[in-house]
Amino acid sequence: MRKFLIFLFSIIAITSFSFAQTTAMDWTKDDCNGINHNLFTELDSGYVILCEYVMNCATCISAANYLNEIYLDYEASDPGKVKFYAIDWKTSFTCSSFESWASGLSCTLFLDGYEEVNYYGGMGMPTVVVLGGSDHKVYYSKLGYSNTLDNSKIKSAIDEALNATGITENISPINSLSIYPNPAIASATLTYSLQAASHISFIVFNMLGEKIEAINIGQQPAGEHQYLLNTQMLNDGLYFIQIIGGINKKMTKLTVVN
Repeated sequence: MRKFLIFLFSIIAITSFSFAQTTAMDWTKDDCNGINHNLFTELDSGYVILCEYVMNCATCISAANYLNEIYLDYEASDPGKVKFYAIDWKTSFTCSSFESWASGLSCTLFLDGYEEVNYYGGMGMPTVVVLGGSDHKVYYSKLGYSNTLDNSKIKSAIDEALNATGITENISPINSLSIYPNPAIASATLTYSLQAASHISFIVFNMLGEKIEAINIGQQPAGEHQYLLNTQMLNDGLYFIQIIGGINKKMTKLTVVN
């Protein structure tokens, strides 16, 4: 009997250890805006990731609203240092339905987090993790969520991760953004200058703030760059062109007169 109990406790200990991952699982995927992300690259750049793995359930959206409040608190106190991701567990959403689910939230949306959910312990929606540091450390990981029990632990994990990254300032890699010709007929050249290497993307918005197109440029070195934007698919009118470099953004206006 004694040997059996020792064996049983050993199995429990091994199982618990396997679920208590200390290093994040890397992934590369496009978000629902079509922008490509690599987790380890973002952690190496000093960002802290607050991530909720979800399915289409009331518990998950309730948790997302509380986590969104935590994220916005850090945006106010430590702007640009924490990213908030919501990742669909498995086939619960399309990007369109996911965007409706996340209406009013500030999270970046991704599909297909099945392998990561298994890695962090298996089915237990939502699954919440806090990741940070060039060592890709897991600062917090839990299946299920209770705002009264977990919020303080999540905040402590984010604080610890921020301290470990050593980020003390937020320097934009984007020096400038201009468009010519403006007004544009058929096409316009976006000219932008980077003071540091960065992953670059553009988003085109209409006057109502609706996203019309997302353009993923990819990693680019410091210096001046150009991108030829095809405006033939746009109706005449005023648009806003946003450039995103890492965590930094700039926006300018474009008038189309096709």
